Amino acid sequence: MKRLTILLPAFFLSAFSLAGQQQSQQNTSSQATSPTVRSTANEVVLDMVFRDKKGRTIHDIRPEEIHVLEDGVEQKVTSFHLVEGKSAELSGAPKTPADSGSLSLDPMREVRLVTLVFEGLDQEGKRFFRQALKDILDMAPEQNLYFSIVTVDHGLQVLQPLTSDHAALLKSMDRSMMWSFTQYENQSTEVKQELQQILSGGEPQVQGGAAGGPSQSQVQSAVNYRMAKMQYDMLQQSEAADRAYNARATIDALMALVRAQSQLPGRKVVLYFNPWLFIPEAVKEQYSNLISVANRANVSFYTVDPKGLVTWSQDENGRQGLSGAAGETRSQQMRGGVGEVSIGQARAAETAENALRSNPLLWLRDLAQQTGGVTIAETNDYRAPLRTAMEEVRTYYEASYAPHIAVYDGKFRKISIRVDRPDVVVHSRSGYFALPQIKGGQQLFAYEMPLLNALNASAAPHDVDFQVGAERFNDRGPKVEYMVTLEAPLKGLTFTPQPDQKTSAVDTALLAVVKNSNGEIVEKFSKDFAVQVAQDKVNAYKEGNLVQTFRTELPPGAYSLEAVVMDRFDNKTCVKKTSISVPDPSSKLSVSDVVVVRRTEALKDNQILDAFYFPGGKVVPTLTNTLKGGPGNILPFYFAVYPDRAVKDTPKLTMSFYREGQYLGAAEAPLPDVQRDGRIPYIANLPADKFTPGAYEIRIGVTQGSLKAEEKVTFQVD
Repeated sequence: MKRLTILLPAFFLSAFSLAGQQQSQQNTSSQATSPTVRSTANEVVLDMVFRDKKGRTIHDIRPEEIHVLEDGVEQKVTSFHLVEGKSAELSGAPKTPADSGSLSLDPMREVRLVTLVFEGLDQEGKRFFRQALKDILDMAPEQNLYFSIVTVDHGLQVLQPLTSDHAALLKSMDRSMMWSFTQYENQSTEVKQELQQILSGGEPQVQGGAAGGPSQSQVQSAVNYRMAKMQYDMLQQSEAADRAYNARATIDALMALVRAQSQLPGRKVVLYFNPWLFIPEAVKEQYSNLISVANRANVSFYTVDPKGLVTWSQDENGRQGLSGAAGETRSQQMRGGVGEVSIGQARAAETAENALRSNPLLWLRDLAQQTGGVTIAETNDYRAPLRTAMEEVRTYYEASYAPHIAVYDGKFRKISIRVDRPDVVVHSRSGYFALPQIKGGQQLFAYEMPLLNALNASAAPHDVDFQVGAERFNDRGPKVEYMVTLEAPLKGLTFTPQPDQKTSAVDTALLAVVKNSNGEIVEKFSKDFAVQVAQDKVNAYKEGNLVQTFRTELPPGAYSLEAVVMDRFDNKTCVKKTSISVPDPSSKLSVSDVVVVRRTEALKDNQILDAFYFPGGKVVPTLTNTLKGGPGNILPFYFAVYPDRAVKDTPKLTMSFYREGQYLGAAEAPLPDVQRDGRIPYIANLPADKFTPGAYEIRIGVTQGSLKAEEKVTFQVD
């Protein structure tokens, strides 16, 4: 960490340190009186595969033969047709006037996407995966079939981005056969950088030429850009996900994959290899959300158990757990329900439920069945089912309808399909949660509906203490970067003792939305904060704060930022609203908002995500403006300088100090070198022993040649 020591005005009688941090990798409100969730097009698109009783695909289903029902109510099907992908090719052949319009052309409908995901594989499992990959590629000679290789290991890592190059796919898998998590992570970081390079050139335009249609190079460039954007967004979402528990990390990783693929049209297939998938009760809600989002995004999971045929029962662990839970219950019953209750007895019901759910095949089959795929398990002859899966990638029926949803209540809507033909088996999706889509395509989750309802309530509740704010950073355009921060004192949340009598739990949900001047939600951020704390550490834990930050980019304009915190244990809620005025982007010299720092945390370089991150660390902000003075204390502030790249002069920093409006003095210092992303992150640590109680203002002034930029921060010292 580079430190600069400069002299301050005499009233401080000491020096303070300025620590120049390294770069990050990237880089008035309208309030509606009624609920302001506005849905985009509410069309539901279903892909279906029809087979006869012998398993053969049926290709002659007529529209009048099918009936689509939601919760038993028949829906009016507006479109039904057969999609035959095998013959679809990326072609630059001239189009007729009827099908070459630049507004309706979507080259992504010409390709098929297959993502191969593996998790929890030993060396034998990796060899199985590699052979399965080769067999699949041998079955897929078409140039419009794109494959990618992804692993879930402490998060989602991309080993090979989408490509139709079979040799590249096999090479990537061969290279990673002996890799560890660190090597997976490093490879995924390299892939992300390559994707970012593709996106930096902007999205190519696909337009008709003199012959009436786009050129082959235009189509291919558009396809490459869309796939790169999808995979880059997937990695961004996965890096921001919660890694607290294995099952939650798995769902978070798969959710990032599914949400990213929702940007693309058509049927998408995920071949998911996992020998030990288990969904405990604690993450059942997130698992249901994964299925709902996958179904709305037309993503089907084809799950594979790489163990093949085994000589032991995969239900054995479940039977042992169920037997143990029954024994604990009988022991308690024999004592007449009196006496000291053991931990095992207190958790007998939970143990029994988890035992019933512990068979990994149950979850592989459920994930596939609920999303319109199939499971390949308990067989050593997997080529036939893989061939079936590839057939369903190429050829399927697609139906669409507008559901009759009067109120978005967040409830699950079960889809069933009836065919007026005997002995027809239909493979399709199980249903989805009745949730509106937000402007820009973001998905709402079922657990977010109570939070959204609280935001839209006529009387905003204030039962939980918290603060919300938005800090401006990179303004180099075309949008302006903001960091949204929510901060809640932990002492205001409910700590509930757990059955083991050794821990207490906190269960809190956060939601923040940004609305434009029309009251439409243009950005949404949410987080579940569920932790268990040792009973003897609860009081110390309550002295801390829950701080959650989110990154967004906004076009110039007036916005409202609305946030809600819900304490689920006590059903307490608080809503806060503020405004954001986004200025025009600029290439001139500028300074970000000045942020008070709560602490810094050490992180790896490849976890850089936003304006608060730098290689090896992250700034954790605080929204409080009351700081503690006196000997031994530090007043830390963070900001970033964005020099004008057209000016060769070196930027210089001046900090001016005011107390109760009275000028105290100023100090100057050179800034560290500009980072690769064009910014200079900076932390100023001021010794607090010379700050007597009172109201202060610090003005951060930066000059570069004849250019000047200034921001200020106000705070109170106790």
